[in-house]
Amino acid sequence: MEPIVLASASPRRRELLRRMGLEPVVCAADIDESFPAGSYDFPGLCAGLAQRKVAAVLERRELRTYNWFLGADTVVALGRKVIGKPRNREQAREFLARLQGVSHRVVTGLCLYDRGRESFRLASEVSVVRFARMSDAEIQWYLDTGEWRTVAGAYRIQGKGARFIESIKGNYTNVMGLPIRLVYEILRETNYPLGIKSSGSGRL
Repeated sequence: MEPIVLASASPRRRELLRRMGLEPVVCAADIDESFPAGSYDFPGLCAGLAQRKVAAVLERRELRTYNWFLGADTVVALGRKVIGKPRNREQAREFLARLQGVSHRVVTGLCLYDRGRESFRLASEVSVVRFARMSDAEIQWYLDTGEWRTVAGAYRIQGKGARFIESIKGNYTNVMGLPIRLVYEILRETNYPLGIKSSGSGRL
């Protein structure tokens, strides 16, 4: 199977691609990830940022022999507010206090680049997550786990944070940072060599 350059340093995205049977070549993109003020089309903004990540690594000399590049960007949105990665413990506490007892959106934008066709394929996924109410003791306990570090929204759904999730509408792996089903669909649509051979219609 052909390698894919992942324009992200996220260990969660790398692991999710490995679950798909892919072995990504990790190359983090050093770009400004902020959104324009007054822009609230988070699916479009995230997809555009994913494309900028791909563009930032596309022409690196050591990557010029690779044909496939994948960028991704995920945000947690509460109404029109983006809940990003907390800078410190106190900001993580603030984020958890804002999210508890309400629903928020987790939005991931994707960009797949095919060097052979010189084409970008953009897509996005939105999941709705409802956080349970947390006592002060529960917030303190969760902050002590350290899971809030380096993650949007200050929680990890695949970790100890799962016990505070009341419901999810949409794709679970999207909340982890990469919607596996959507990645598979755009790989298939762009004729990435997935190694799956057609066996006909399957009818008797």
